Amino acid sequence: MKPLAHVAFALLVAALQAAVLRWIGGGAWPLALLATCVVYVGLHGGNVDGSISAAGIGYVMDLMAGTPKGLMTFLAVGLFLAIRAISAAVDVRSRAAFALLSGAAALFLSLGATVLLRNVAAAEAAPGGGLVPRMLLEALLTAALAPALLVGLRRLDALFHREEPGLLR
Repeated sequence: MKPLAHVAFALLVAALQAAVLRWIGGGAWPLALLATCVVYVGLHGGNVDGSISAAGIGYVMDLMAGTPKGLMTFLAVGLFLAIRAISAAVDVRSRAAFALLSGAAALFLSLGATVLLRNVAAAEAAPGGGLVPRMLLEALLTAALAPALLVGLRRLDALFHREEPGLLR
């Protein structure tokens, strides 16, 4: 049930992101708030629940971005695995560290999609190096908004944490 809640939350975030970006600048400001959702799942989810959540969030990214089906799903699961490896080596508890990791995740998704599409698309339709400044701006804006999204993700997670009877505090 928890992976479904994460995917539903990601769908809500994607819809809000699209609406706000439409009102502010008509899409001139890039954001990748769903990367923040994958980072949270990578840090706080289990292996099975987390990978299912990451795949579902990646599918939502596929639907919202209009990319070839499976591209963002593949990258989201790869990001989940990378976050799991990073969290095993480094303790990420602060908001600043979460924001930094979210910005890096947004850059990972953008660069990964660009590299993969560049290798399979026709030369005249493939994305180019001119998108790098936009990717960096996307990473910075995502990192700036990640702590606000962290509050919502923690509240969602709190709905599923139940104290088992008989355990000492």
